[in-house]
Amino acid sequence: MSNSLIPYSFIPGAKAKAQEVNANFISLAEKIEENLKYTTSQIEETVEKINQSSSEIDGKKADKNLGNTGLLTNCILESPNGVVEASENIVTIKSGLKVYIPAGFNEDGSVKNIVYDVTEDTPVTTIKTSDLGCIYISPDGCGYSSYYFSCKNEPYTKSGIWYNEDENLTYIYNADSETWDPIEAIVIAIYENTNGIVSLLKVAKTIRLLTSSDKNVIINWGLPVYLKMTGRSWDKTYTAMRNGYIFLFGVSQTNVPQNFYINNVEFNINWVSSGMTSNAIIFPIKYGDTYGMYGTRVKGGIYFIPMEGEL
Repeated sequence: MSNSLIPYSFIPGAKAKAQEVNANFISLAEKIEENLKYTTSQIEETVEKINQSSSEIDGKKADKNLGNTGLLTNCILESPNGVVEASENIVTIKSGLKVYIPAGFNEDGSVKNIVYDVTEDTPVTTIKTSDLGCIYISPDGCGYSSYYFSCKNEPYTKSGIWYNEDENLTYIYNADSETWDPIEAIVIAIYENTNGIVSLLKVAKTIRLLTSSDKNVIINWGLPVYLKMTGRSWDKTYTAMRNGYIFLFGVSQTNVPQNFYINNVEFNINWVSSGMTSNAIIFPIKYGDTYGMYGTRVKGGIYFIPMEGEL
């Protein structure tokens, strides 16, 4: 029998030469050593690939407290003592609050943030106003402003704070220069102060991830609450203080054209009738949108219906 690993073969009963036996063992030892080196090299190469792949994954995934993700921005990370509380006209930002303040994008396209911790309870004194207000956190000092917008385009309303979703940056309106100026800030709460006392204080940022059990609640948030429907005047422009719906109702005996506006975009509504006819239409509208109904009014009206999640 011959084998490429064994240079010498021996016949049963014949004397074997020592040098030939030793040569066989040396050949086997060399092949074993060669295989060992090859196997070790393959294992090291595989481990290197696994470590490289694992490193790439670690750079993209979030850890258990969401601290290393490249996806989260403009949000609350931790709130061990709550977010805000109100007393009279003062809103207190609670200590221990940790937030991501939007700061644009990194070179690789991931979002860039300023991580900021509130080290002590911080009071913000608000003033009486008919506008909806917002509370913001900034490394330069916390404060309040009117309105809060989160959208890609510059808001129609010239007031408040605007989070530009395309740029991942925050702006505050400067009434003196009539410009939106950049500010390192994050809005954390919305409130009303129409009589000198803060009411309707709501956290403006998600502080936990959504689960499948939340879906029914989320669906209900977007439904209209008809018992809270309020009338609006014809030929007047309003700003939506909540997400909701605009309900238009008209009665006419002739064709009557009227114009409904949302953020200065015109929707022509022609109440068509033959005889006495009732007509109605409903528009969804979000917080901060401006709207109004103009034209010849016969009978009917305009109403705002808030969403359940806004009450």
